[in-house]
Amino acid sequence: MNLNQINRLALALFVGLAICYSSNSQTISFKCNNTTLHKNDFLSISITFSKDAKKEYNAYKSYQFPDIADMVKSHTYFDDKEGVDKSHTITQWYEPIKPGTKNVPAISIQTKNKTFTNPSFTVSVLSELSDNPTEPPAEPWIGKTKLQFDAPSIEWHVTSSTKELYPMQPIHIKGYLLIPIDNTIPFTFVNSHEQKELLKKKIKNNNCLIQDQDLSNTFERDTITKDNIEFLKLTVIDQFLFPQKSGEIIIPATEWYVYGYKRGTNEEGIVRLPEKILLKEKSISIKVKALPATTSTKIVPVGLFYIKDYLDTKRIRNGQATYLSIVLETNTDLTSIGNFEFVSSDIELMGEEIVSLRVIDTDQWRVRKEFKFQINPLRSGQYELADAFRYVYFNPSKQKYDTIHPKSVLTVYGDRITESNAMLTNDEFYNRYNYQTNNTLFKTNQNDLFNYLANLIILIMLVVTAILVIKK
Repeated sequence: MNLNQINRLALALFVGLAICYSSNSQTISFKCNNTTLHKNDFLSISITFSKDAKKEYNAYKSYQFPDIADMVKSHTYFDDKEGVDKSHTITQWYEPIKPGTKNVPAISIQTKNKTFTNPSFTVSVLSELSDNPTEPPAEPWIGKTKLQFDAPSIEWHVTSSTKELYPMQPIHIKGYLLIPIDNTIPFTFVNSHEQKELLKKKIKNNNCLIQDQDLSNTFERDTITKDNIEFLKLTVIDQFLFPQKSGEIIIPATEWYVYGYKRGTNEEGIVRLPEKILLKEKSISIKVKALPATTSTKIVPVGLFYIKDYLDTKRIRNGQATYLSIVLETNTDLTSIGNFEFVSSDIELMGEEIVSLRVIDTDQWRVRKEFKFQINPLRSGQYELADAFRYVYFNPSKQKYDTIHPKSVLTVYGDRITESNAMLTNDEFYNRYNYQTNNTLFKTNQNDLFNYLANLIILIMLVVTAILVIKK
C-alpha cells in the first residue's frame, strides 16, 4: 500500500467518525416550568433540540403536544436562536381549569438514530390564586396577529314536562346540551361538576319535594334529530319536583358555559386563546292549581291510581282467615300515597303490612306500593271485598275526587269452627307454630289436680323453711 492510498484511507476514516460523532451528539431535552401551580398559573412544557438538530426541529414544528385532563392548550411558541447560543425550542403552554393532580403523558421524539423520551409525570394545581401568576410571555407579534373565532354550535336547554298541574304531581325537569354530531370546531367543558351543582341549587324550590336521578357525576348520552340535524344529547340535570301546595313555581333562568378558541398564525408562532362561551336558557313558570274543597280531615292523595288484588284462598271455612294482597301503582310522590281504608263490620282485620314501596319507572315516574291484609270473616256467605276496603284520591284527569276498590270476591262456607288459623303476624318464626295454635279456652276444672299438687308443694316448702328458722 503506497503513501497516497494510506492518506485517502485516513481521510475517509476521519470524515466517517466526524459524521458519526455529529449524529450521535444530537440531543433533545425536555423542561417543565413547575410541577406545583396556583389556580391562575400556566403550565409550560418545552422541547429543546441541540444546535445541530435543526432538521428535527423543523420536522416537529407541527407536533401536537399531549392533551392533559382539566387543562386547556393555550399558546405554542417556536424559538430558533442563531449565533453562539444557537438553540431550537418548541414550548406549549397549558391553562388549568380545575384544581387537583393532573397526569402529564409521556412525550417521545424520534430522530434518525435515537428516540428521546420524557416519562409521564404529575402536576399539582392548587385551589389558591397567585398575585403574580406564571403566564405565557406577551410577545409583540401576538398583538399583530389577526385572530379568528369560530363558535361551536352548542345549545343549552332546560325543559319542564308540564306547565300546569295539581299538588304532589310530578314535574320532570331536564337540563341538557345539544352538540351536532358532525361538529369539527374544538371546545372544552369547564368545571362541569361545579356547574351542575350550582344548577341544582338554583332549580331547587322550597315548596317542592325533589327526587333526583343519579347520573353519577357524568353526562347521560343520547342522540336525537332536530331540524334534520343529528345531535349528541348530554343530559346534565334530571329530576322530579313535587309541589306541596298551590301557587306558582318559577324555574329560574339558567346558564352553562364552555371554552371555545380564538386561533391565528404568524411567522413566529401559532396563537390559540380560550374564549368563554356563555349559553343561556330562559326561566319557566309552572302553575300549581288548588284542589277542590273536601270534607275529609285526612290528606287526600293526588294522581292516577291503578290496582291489582288477589286472595291467597278464595274459598275458606267460616272461622278461618286468609290474606288479601293489593298492588297499587301511581304517578305521585312516594311519601304521599297513604293506605287503604278498612270499612267492614262483617270482617275482622287481623293484621296489615306494607310489603314493598319502590319506583318502577324513572322516565315517566311510576311508583308501586304493595299491601297485605289478613282478614277473618265473621259469617258464612260471599264477600265483595270492594265493600271492605276503599282508597279515596283526587283524579287530575277527571278533576274530581275518586275512589278505587279491590275486585276480589271471598266465599265463606259452613258453621263457624272453634279453631282458627288467624294470626296477627306474617313472621315465619311464629308461623312455624301455626298448627299448634287455636282459639279454644281451657276450662278451669280440667286443671284441678295440677293446681292441688302445686299448692301442696308450696305448703311443704313453707313448713320446711319455718322449721329451719326456729332451729337457728
